[in-house]
Parts: sequence; C-alpha cells; structure tokens
Amino acid sequence: MRALMVGYNEGALAALDAHPDEFEVWVLEEPDLWRNKGLQKKADAHPVLAETVFAPYQQSTGYREALAGLPRFDAVAAGLEYAVPAAADLAERLDLPGAGSQAASILRNKLRLREATAAAGMRCPEFREVASAAEVSAFHSAGPCVVKPAERQASLGVTLLGPGDDPERAWEAALGADEGVQLAERDMRWQYMAERRLEGPEYSTEVLVFEGETRFLNVTRKECFPGSRPVEAGHLLPVDSGSDRWERAVADLVAAVGFSSGILHAEWIDTDPGPTLVEVAGRPPGDFIVDLIDRAWGVDLHRLWLRMLAGEDIAAPRSPRGGAAIRFLRSEPGTIAAVEGAETVAERDEVWKADVTKKPGDRVADVQSSWDRVGCVATVGADAETARALAVEAASHITVTVEGAQQ
Repeated sequence: MRALMVGYNEGALAALDAHPDEFEVWVLEEPDLWRNKGLQKKADAHPVLAETVFAPYQQSTGYREALAGLPRFDAVAAGLEYAVPAAADLAERLDLPGAGSQAASILRNKLRLREATAAAGMRCPEFREVASAAEVSAFHSAGPCVVKPAERQASLGVTLLGPGDDPERAWEAALGADEGVQLAERDMRWQYMAERRLEGPEYSTEVLVFEGETRFLNVTRKECFPGSRPVEAGHLLPVDSGSDRWERAVADLVAAVGFSSGILHAEWIDTDPGPTLVEVAGRPPGDFIVDLIDRAWGVDLHRLWLRMLAGEDIAAPRSPRGGAAIRFLRSEPGTIAAVEGAETVAERDEVWKADVTKKPGDRVADVQSSWDRVGCVATVGADAETARALAVEAASHITVTVEGAQQ
C-alpha cells in the first residue's frame, strides 16, 4: 500500500516501520518545517519512508500543485494538526476515504466546532469570538472562563481565568502564542475565543471511524499541571471502557461534524449532566497516547488507521488486555545543570519509556504549553490505575536540577 502522509509524524513512521512489506509512505511537508526541525536526519532512519514531497499546506492550498506527476496513492493521512484540512482535501481529490473537507475545517477551528455541535444539540458552554482584551474582560465579568486561540495546538495560549485574574494577561498570552519551528515562515491568520469554564474530570476519546461508524473506541483520563495553563501532566487508559455514554457521545460528535473516515481524538470534561466536548483533532493524538493504546489493547492503531483510510473495513479489539499510563516531567524555570535517574528508571520491567528531552545547558521556561515539559515516564500495568501509580512512582526518581531559576 502506498500512503501519502501530510505532515511528518515521527511516531507514526516509527510504528509503520514494523510493516515495511505492507506500507510505502510518502511524506508531504512544508520546506520550512523540514529545514528548521532538522527532519532529514530523522527521516533517514525510517525504512518505510519512500519519498518526501515539499509543498505548503498550513493555511494554504499550494499542495494541490504537487499532485501533478506523483504516483497513485491508496490512502491519504494527516500526520499533524495543521495538516488535517489538506489531507481531507487531497483524499477527496483522489476519491479516497477521509474526514471530508467540511468536517476537517470544523475540527480545525474551535469556534466552528462549538457552532456545529451546539446546532446539533450537544452540550456546549457559552462561548464567543474575542478580538481584544476589552472583549475578554467583558466576557470574564460574567464568570470564570477560558481564553484561547481557536486554531492552535498543544494547549498553546490557553489561559484559565477565575475571579480576580487579569483578562489582559490572558489576552496577551493568546495573542502571543509562539510555536517556533512548528509553523511555516509566512503570515498566518488566527481567531480567538472565550468560553465558560467547565468543572469535572477530564477525558479524551480515541476513535477509529469508518464511513461514519465507530470501529474502535478508547477512553483516556487526562491530568493537568496545576495553575492557569491547562498543560497535560499525564494520561492513563483505558478507563470507563465499554460505557454506553461514551459510545453515545462519540456518535453524536461524528454526526454533528459530518465526519466520514479516519481517526478522532476528542477531549471532554465529564460535567454533572455528562461528557461535554472541549475540542477535537482529526489526526492521531500526541503525548504517546497511541503507544499507550497499542500496549493496553494489544493493537497496532497506526496500521489499522492506514488500512481503514485505504477503504478497508477493519476489525479492532473490543476489550483491552491491560492498562498503560504516562507521566510528564517538569522543572523549575532556569538552566538545567544535571539530570539524574532516567537510565535507572528505564531498566524497570513495567517502564517502556523513560525520556528526558532536555539536557544540561538547556534553558527551561515555566510550563506554558506541551513544548515546555522536560520529559516523561510511561508504564504498563494490570489496569489503568495500576499503570498510573507505577508511572508516578517511577517519575519521582528522576531529578532535574536547575540553576539560575527565574524570578
């Protein structure tokens, strides 16, 4: 099978490397991202990666010109968040299964997502588009709220505002969201929004959908670091497995946005009336959630995803075989002086990943987005809670020493 992946996804390529006789992957990537992220060296390590095509796709349709002269593809997949609309459009142009262009555009804009799901009768907090600190302040005056960019990723620029918090600082955080090498070097257009804060535990659902019908459903519990920036501190799965309420919530979401085929990673808050949608991504989840799913369910989710995008009505497991969890590491702001304990932790039987992504000499900022975390520990266990306890305990043995802490 020859698949076109729009947006370079290291995790997906690593997983598909296990099937070199089954898949031939071509990657379409922005030239700026390829250069600035240093992707060539990583790409060379993947036997499944056949060719790279360079073309713009972030808020651009320039990729359409790249189709001329390319071979026939059996599947088109979105590797990254900002590639979702382009992948859906290319799939339609090649008459292949996909999200659908209308659904993809809804998924990429949290304002449009709120409008679509509210119109379909799904639970929805009060929300509005904002374009100034004064508009944020007016919305905040009626109660606690969340201020965020409507089209960003990785919790970037998201601020929780409670009583007495400064709306102007929240607006500045949203407006000043900086993704560095994650964006192409050209002007982009952004929208911003405010919505009422929801109270309750946080979850995500990871779903394979084929022609509007659910073929696989996992439920993950999400934990965030304390503070005004809701950045993920960890995940554990599967939880609440087999619950009809999640089946219903996912079915309502698929119908509301008109999603056809692909993977959906939806985030929810379990309020008193039931699961209330926060946001949705039409691509594989980050934070190693797919790796957690593979280990807990005994499945190869990336493989099933591509086979489904090639038109195959896949069969997936209906019950897990265990649990898995991940705990992310943070440090005080400053310059890293030393990292200790990761190698010892990695030797434990229950640990399948212990990684510190920063090294001595690196500057570390306070955790404002997912990019500011310094590493992670991932574990397996008999169930989700057992795996979580193992991850938390293992993470406590990794020490990141920082000097010159910021005031």
